[in-house]
Amino acid sequence: MLYLHGVRRLKLTLLILILVFSSCSLAETGVKMRAKITSLYGESEIYEAFYFKLTKALVSGDKQTVAELNNYPIRVNLDSGTMYYKSEKEFIKNYSNIVTSEMLSRVSKHTFNDLFANSYGMHIGVGDIWFTGHCINKVKGKECDKVKVNVTAYNVIHLSEYRKK
Repeated sequence: MLYLHGVRRLKLTLLILILVFSSCSLAETGVKMRAKITSLYGESEIYEAFYFKLTKALVSGDKQTVAELNNYPIRVNLDSGTMYYKSEKEFIKNYSNIVTSEMLSRVSKHTFNDLFANSYGMHIGVGDIWFTGHCINKVKGKECDKVKVNVTAYNVIHLSEYRKK
């Protein structure tokens, strides 16, 4: 009985150590991503909050919230060409052609730490969804008083079709 108790204690200790070290590594990566976004855009909090709001709405199928997060006219790059949707209503009507199951699969596996960021914006997945901030309400003597973050483009990418070739 004493032997089993010691094995359980050892397993529990190892589990705790694994959790502690893995969470430290995740936090460290989050710190690096925040630092990168801050170096590009001057702040990271609004972009991180936007990322989580957008991905939550996408994964839960909240079409209205996703539509509200777009900058209109919203650009959608399809295999057949580029479309521009002028309103939330038009976007929602075409939602299933824009937000595909393949895109949702990539979004659901994506983490904030996986975000790609450069001077043009940030993207989720393999370039599926691009978003960036726009300065609104400029104040004299200040670079920007308020930033509004929006999705700027969707790229409907069918990687499964490329894998077949």
